[in-house]
Amino acid sequence: MSTLTNFTGPRTPEGKASSSMNALKHGFSSKKIIVMPGQEDDFKKLEADLIAEVRPEGALELTLFHHLLRDAWTLHRIELRQVDMAESGSDPLFDPGSEKEFDRIERYHARAQSGFHRSIRQLRTLQTNRIIQTLIPEPLGKGALPALVKPTEIVTLAKRTHKYWNAMAINTLISVSKRSRKAFSTPAEPKTTHQELVK
Repeated sequence: MSTLTNFTGPRTPEGKASSSMNALKHGFSSKKIIVMPGQEDDFKKLEADLIAEVRPEGALELTLFHHLLRDAWTLHRIELRQVDMAESGSDPLFDPGSEKEFDRIERYHARAQSGFHRSIRQLRTLQTNRIIQTLIPEPLGKGALPALVKPTEIVTLAKRTHKYWNAMAINTLISVSKRSRKAFSTPAEPKTTHQELVK
């Protein structure tokens, strides 16, 4: 049996930390937020600005906010890298040797941009639902529904159910009304036939 099939990966915390950085050259595909020396102030400003605008609440919103922040920071770093490459004379239009690196950076840019917009959509949905829950009266008001439940769908379902039961009640009233009219109406006089009139 080869030693490769027996290899289970690093076992010590140091080994695991080291192997988690094996493929990290620029950090654009990292699941962690990479802040290079000298960029700390820019990162803190971006984080503070996003927190002020997004105002996440609860663990779920904070998790999505972290993804949003990571992707926003990655986009910022990619733009800095593109500027550095252009200033150093590595332009893919004139330097075929840099085309491969520009293509790779463009892929990372597209991935980060997609993640950024996805996080915005998900946060918008969660926050809209949270605000709607505060407007719904008890017992379904704020905190009564799980975070992933869409109050708008509940309201729509309630309206449909309400319409259904209203229609059922109206149909029942009409039916009862028709039966009661028959029961309490005076019996009609029997029709006389032509033969009875002749007699």
